[in-house]
Amino acid sequence: MTYNLDCVKSYTKHVEDDAEELESSKEDSPQRIKVKKRPEESSGTFDSDYFNNLSEEEQMDLSEMNLLLDELGPRFIDWSGRDPLPVDADLLPPVVPGYKTPFRLLPHGVRQPLRDKQMTYIRRTARTMPPHFVLGRNRELQGLAVAMVKLWEKSSIAKIAIKRGVLNTSNERMAEELKRLTGGTLVSRNKEFIVFYRGNDFLPPGISSALTEKENSITLQQDHEEKARQRAASLIEPKLKALSKKQKPLLVAGTLAETIAATTRWGNQSNGADMEKMMRDNAIDRHAFLVNSLQKKLALAKEKMRKAEKSLQKVLENQEPGDLPTDLETLTDEERFLFRRIGLSMKPYLLLGRREIFDGTIENMHLHWKYRELVKIMVQRKTFPQVKHIAVSLEAESGGVLVSVDKTFKGYVIIVYRGKNYQSPLAFRPRNLLTKRQALARSIELQRREGLKHHVWELEEKFEKLKQELDDMMAANKNGAECLGSRISSAS
Repeated sequence: MTYNLDCVKSYTKHVEDDAEELESSKEDSPQRIKVKKRPEESSGTFDSDYFNNLSEEEQMDLSEMNLLLDELGPRFIDWSGRDPLPVDADLLPPVVPGYKTPFRLLPHGVRQPLRDKQMTYIRRTARTMPPHFVLGRNRELQGLAVAMVKLWEKSSIAKIAIKRGVLNTSNERMAEELKRLTGGTLVSRNKEFIVFYRGNDFLPPGISSALTEKENSITLQQDHEEKARQRAASLIEPKLKALSKKQKPLLVAGTLAETIAATTRWGNQSNGADMEKMMRDNAIDRHAFLVNSLQKKLALAKEKMRKAEKSLQKVLENQEPGDLPTDLETLTDEERFLFRRIGLSMKPYLLLGRREIFDGTIENMHLHWKYRELVKIMVQRKTFPQVKHIAVSLEAESGGVLVSVDKTFKGYVIIVYRGKNYQSPLAFRPRNLLTKRQALARSIELQRREGLKHHVWELEEKFEKLKQELDDMMAANKNGAECLGSRISSAS
């Protein structure tokens, strides 16, 4: 049963043509199999559409890279990325006889490691580059190392792609092996690519071979000179020994020659007094050095103290603390006792932290006074004089009446009464106080100033102590020298 349709007829015709081609190929060469090749299999050709879309400069770079890769080794035909085709590193020889790590020499004034900006620039440049090699094994990479060194003569970066689908591949082992063989700098490593930089101490093979030969020739010359010196010394030494034995004079006790020889050999030895004087001088020099170093530290600390005072004054420019009102309401003892008892038993409270008093604190006090007559303020980690100063400042800025300042197990408690004739202000935040950020800056500067004050006090105390010790040691040294001079004069 057949169908007279155009699609069926065309399909039947294609099947028959393929069968005829297969039979003819079997008759011509029965043991040979044809494989269709990619148009990019030839290393000197590219995809016409891709190549024509590039600029002239990019076309020249692509052609130069293609010629360079031709010199390095066979290409990886199954590459699915962009042109040019990378070199198949698995086809390079695993072991190169007589291979050595390239000779490296760092130029004068050049740093060995790369800076952060240089490393970032190299990584970004390598990200846009096509890979030079494709690798699928972890060990025996001497052939790849030779190709990388040859590539580094014209390109400072070597990019290696890792084959997909190959079992037991480890980019970490690959990178370690290549770094050991080439001595390059590992720039980046991931599951797809490994990037190496040739390093600041890289030398081309011509220059490195010349330097190696020069170093070997210098070593050989030094060996010859050393052997010549040894031969000359072996000839001269016996004669000198014989001559010294013949001409060596005998020293007689009491003669001038014996006195001169003894003075030359034993006359420069120091006695106990000289050793003691030397030790005292060393101790004085040590103390003088400590005093000078402490003086420098003290001057530096005072300069920091001056800068801290200047910074604190700059922060406090925006603060204009208010004065206590002249017509304060007075509370009787009974009212004060009642308000204190009610305030201590209140659950809602305001917590005063390291920022102390600023515009937000006064705003929260007025918000409390909208619903109750008293406000309870908790102050932690403060001494009683500081808490008393804070309480007076709160009374002046808020316009309320200070009831009491009490110490509890949670800290100090300040209770402020709003007053009998209290009226809510139009603006809750006063403009004469610091903001929250400025209050934090004030707290930091105050803390810095207090720390510097304590540091300066310690340095001054230590400086005075060491200076007094130095004066005592100098006086003792002077007295000892006078006693020694008197003993010498009395003995003579």
